[in-house]
Amino acid sequence: MLEKFNQYRQTWTLPLNRHKTTNQTQFRFEWVDNLKELQDVQRFRAQQFSKQFGIHFEDNLDQDIYDFSCEHAVLREKWTGEIVAYTRLKLFQGHEIAQSYSAHEFDIVPHLSHLPNVLEIGRTCVHPRFRNGKALSTLWMNLAPKVLWSMRAKYLMGCVSIHLQDNLARAYYTHRQIQQLSDTKTIDIRSKKIYEPEYPEFSFPQDERMPKLFQMYLSMQSKLSKEAFFDDKFNCLDYFVFLEVNKIATSFVMNKMAQR
Repeated sequence: MLEKFNQYRQTWTLPLNRHKTTNQTQFRFEWVDNLKELQDVQRFRAQQFSKQFGIHFEDNLDQDIYDFSCEHAVLREKWTGEIVAYTRLKLFQGHEIAQSYSAHEFDIVPHLSHLPNVLEIGRTCVHPRFRNGKALSTLWMNLAPKVLWSMRAKYLMGCVSIHLQDNLARAYYTHRQIQQLSDTKTIDIRSKKIYEPEYPEFSFPQDERMPKLFQMYLSMQSKLSKEAFFDDKFNCLDYFVFLEVNKIATSFVMNKMAQR
């Protein structure tokens, strides 16, 4: 396993400064650089997903075939070193996207196979104590330089999820809100396993709020699929996300200017 990891590492383009302490925050951003750190994030993912989706992971590690070909971004609490947010990235040329995670759930090949430099982002998760949006925003802002200038990505794609276990009302209202989005905020990508949430028997006012990660993508001018994919392993609904990276660049530059 270590030999395979080292083989993939040789193709990675890592920033000169692997650790970066974010200014005026409580966080430290870094890229995974070895097998131990990879297992740390796999354990973190397993912890978050097991709580969120109610599933068990062998050896308490969330592992899949994509891990060794991806770059892994980690946000830690500055003083404790605890992982608070995570995501992974993989760059595809259009003719390669049939090999992506998203292509297994959505019919993206006919629509996106002509595009260059398509970056897939996935497995994003945030520790429950840091789900107020600040950690996620900080993670994304630290991804921007690599995405924009090192990887030279032109498009971003991925899946965003909402769990169903004890969460049927919020899944229903989130799905309805997505159906009501304007054409500028949606993309006509078909799901390979369509699921329509049923009207809940009861709900609370907070159930009508869209989850933070969905809001984050929409605030970045992403487009969401109106059709949801039912992931029976995680018992959740996945929606396809697509974004032109130049819109991330605009947001990144404006944020930096605001910090001066």
